[in-house]
Amino acid sequence: MRPYVHLIENQNSIPNLEGVEVVDRGRAQAVASATMQQLRRKDVAAAQAGSGWALNVSDAVGRIVFSIDLDRVVG
Repeated sequence: MRPYVHLIENQNSIPNLEGVEVVDRGRAQAVASATMQQLRRKDVAAAQAGSGWALNVSDAVGRIVFSIDLDRVVG
């Protein structure tokens, strides 16, 4: 499985075009969680605001496998 973790917000997006090879969905969720932690470290103020952003994790053909609403997990 090669998930692609995209940062999205309404009309804005920061796509991931490379993806990362993982063995299963559980590992894909761990990758998404690590991505979220990296975002928090890079810009604490933006992470605290959340501001409607989400991480969409898609498969190779673009189907969303799961999504993480950053407003719900940032506190």
